[in-house]
This record gives sequence, structure tokens and C-alpha cells, in this order.
Amino acid sequence: MSFTGRLDDLDVCALVQLVGLGKKSGTLTLESGQHKGLVSFVRGEVVVASSSRYPQGLSTLLLASGTLDRQQLDSAVRFQQRLKTHQPLGVVLKYFHPELVTVIEQAIVTQIERIIIDFCTWKQGHFSFSTRPVDTCGSVWLNPLDLILEKGFCPLHIALTMGDAAVDGPRLEQKIYQSRRRLSLGRVDLLRGMLAELQHPDVSGGVLLLILRYASELMRRAVIFDVRGTRLVGLGQFGLAGSHADQEVRQLAIEVTSDSLLAGALRGRALVRGRLQTAAGDRRLQRVLGDEGGEAVVAPLISDDRVIALLYGDQLLSSTSALALDAFVLFLSQAGLAMETAFDTVDKPVP
Repeated sequence: MSFTGRLDDLDVCALVQLVGLGKKSGTLTLESGQHKGLVSFVRGEVVVASSSRYPQGLSTLLLASGTLDRQQLDSAVRFQQRLKTHQPLGVVLKYFHPELVTVIEQAIVTQIERIIIDFCTWKQGHFSFSTRPVDTCGSVWLNPLDLILEKGFCPLHIALTMGDAAVDGPRLEQKIYQSRRRLSLGRVDLLRGMLAELQHPDVSGGVLLLILRYASELMRRAVIFDVRGTRLVGLGQFGLAGSHADQEVRQLAIEVTSDSLLAGALRGRALVRGRLQTAAGDRRLQRVLGDEGGEAVVAPLISDDRVIALLYGDQLLSSTSALALDAFVLFLSQAGLAMETAFDTVDKPVP
């Protein structure tokens, strides 16, 4: 699963959650203006992070905290330079000072947390995720600062923090505690299971059914559309009354105008909430629904910077929180890629 895109469409917090929950291995490379950075994962856990905005190396961090003195660090660096195979400075230091293993690991984790929290504030730029093997031995290309973890750690609490680069100390701990609680409210267990199933879709119908199944955990009915410019063509549904509901949806074709609720999700390429309007397309959908629809959500499925499908859903369950919808949007961002891949080999329905 390699992919590229714009941070305007999918920010770093969402990307870290996707990779973490999907248990993926690879490197996420980021560019925002003049700033560059990367995060490397092994089975969904962060092992490396570096940023041009945080140039401090491990030696600087340990000196500043008083963990080691200059003589101890210089001795470790000289030993590191004599090695035939490069080893991270942290590994060398732990060899010479086994009593400081926990302190050194924590220093690396804390700096990586700062870097990722800062990445979550990058709202413009580009990203790419490559699944090429991660060099956890610490090549110079991958990370010259030696902020490398041997075991890695789960980054999901950081991704949901949405904090700023200035967060530190007690405030950081408080934000991490709050974000772990948000993991529960966002039904991350459901998201994790759905992402795992999405890795092995049989055909496009399998992807569609998985999307609708996830939606059924959050709302009482939904319709999913294929997007063809400003024209929407029904693909599938759940929760609609009548024995011919599936057929009616597949025969449904809507021309979206600017005054439609559906147009908001197409324009902004993001989830919108509201009610169906008086636009002709909205009224056409209301006739298929059998009522006015009530409070609804419309969410896009995006692939290669294009909205390829649109999901309309209403009658949200009382247990559906805003965070649960955020997790659903996260799933849809991945489902869009899977759907287009499947559609490359399966003919789309003709209205």
C-alpha cells in the first residue's frame, strides 16, 4: 500500500492513524513549504522520526537534560565512528551505560512525540508513503540524528491529540491522556477491524458491502453513489424500505447543482452535515428515501485527488459521536483507494 497526496486533503494525524491502525510498515515522507520530515513504521509502530523543524540530535537532548556529560558522549561517538556497520547512537550509549537504557529510550520517544505533534499542524504540502523496508539500523539517509527506537511505539494517541509544537511536560501528558480516551469514543476497535478487512477485498462489491456495513454501525440507512463529474449514479444502499430498494438505487441518477447538500461534499472533499435542500437532485433522492431525510451526513471517497464516490447517510444512531464519524472518514479515505483499484477490473453499473 504505497500512496501519495496533499496534506490539504488528508492531514498527518489521519495518515498516522491509517498506517498505525493498518499495522503497516514503511516510511511516510512529508513536505510543507521549506520544511521536510519523515516518520518510519514497523507493523504500525513508529521507529524513526525526523524533521527539519527539530534538528536536535540525541546527543544534544542528553546533554541538555544532564543525562550524560560531554566526555561520555564523545567517547561513545568515537566508538560509533569506528564500527564497520553503522549503529544508532542510542544503541552505542546503552551498550556503554546499561543503567541509562530507560532514560535514553524515553528521551527518544519524547522527541519523536514532539515531532509528530508538530507534523499534525502541517495543513498544506505533500506526502508520500512507501512500503520499502525500513532500515532500523539507522542509515544516514533515513535519519542522521539517530532518533531510532529498537522496539517502536504506538502513535495513535499522538495522532488524535491534534496538538501544537509547544506542548510539553504536564500539558503533553494531559493531552495524551485525553486522546487515549478519545480513542474509545471514536470506536477505534471498529475502525481497526474494518481496515483489516479492507486489505483483502474480493471485487468491487466486496468493498461496497464493507463500506455499507461500517456505515450501518453509525446510521440507520445510507446510499452510496458513483461520481461522474456532477452526475451521481446509485451503487448500493442499506436501510431503505421496500422490496425493490436495491433496484431503485441502482437506477438512480442525480445531477448535482451548487445548491444541493451533496455538492458541499464534492466541492470541499470533506464530510458535511445538514439536511437535503430543495435542489432537484436532493428532491430526487428524497423520493427514493420515502421522506425528507432529516439530519444527514455526506462523505466523499477520494482516490488520486479525485472524488470517486459519495456516501449519503441519515438517522444517525444516538451512540454516534463526532469522533466516530472522524474515524469513519478515515476509513473512507482508504476505501476510496481500494474501490478504484477494484473498479479497474470490474465494469461499473450503467444507469
